Amino acid sequence: QGVIERFATFKNAIPPPARDCKSMSGHWLHYLWLAYLSKPQGERELFRSIKKNKIRSVVEFGVGDARRAERLIEFARQFVPNGELSYTGIDLFEGRQDLEQGVSLKEAHGRLKRLDAKIKLIPGEPFSALARFANSLAGTDLVLISRDHGAEAMDQAWMYLPRMLHENTLILTENLTSSGEEEAPEKWAYVAMERDKIVERAGSNAQHIARAA
Repeated sequence: QGVIERFATFKNAIPPPARDCKSMSGHWLHYLWLAYLSKPQGERELFRSIKKNKIRSVVEFGVGDARRAERLIEFARQFVPNGELSYTGIDLFEGRQDLEQGVSLKEAHGRLKRLDAKIKLIPGEPFSALARFANSLAGTDLVLISRDHGAEAMDQAWMYLPRMLHENTLILTENLTSSGEEEAPEKWAYVAMERDKIVERAGSNAQHIARAA
């Protein structure tokens, strides 16, 4: 079903008085753009997942240039009461080897703080960051793992990651989806981690995953 057909189906399902609500149509068109037409294509699953699930808290490993975080926060806060969305970004910031591939902690803080959400930025590797803050991030609804963090760094972080999770936590990892130049953004996409894979990665620490309320 194409994008136009999706919008027509949605519109026809709305009672006539509500169809004239410009804000509703505007939100829906914005969602269609982000979820099916925006670039980079690999990030579209993020917005589909946010709309489908009740996301109130996000932890992102790898803030990069912070543009993804800005789009994500702006979109996700539409579905939660004002100011109740929380976003935590874990990144090397100034500790990056290539400073041109990301923003400084100060710049990221300045750009994200202006958004209507509770923002926390943690500098450092995933393992060291979670060793300090995993318990305070308990109950996270959405975890994003970008390709900025290597497999080894995240393997170590899994010692603490389960403490952040509940049974319905959604974990999206940025994976290479096709052969070719790995630096090309279109070669990467966010993919949901299956529940059994989460438990497998957590190992003996799976006991820390909180049961759904």
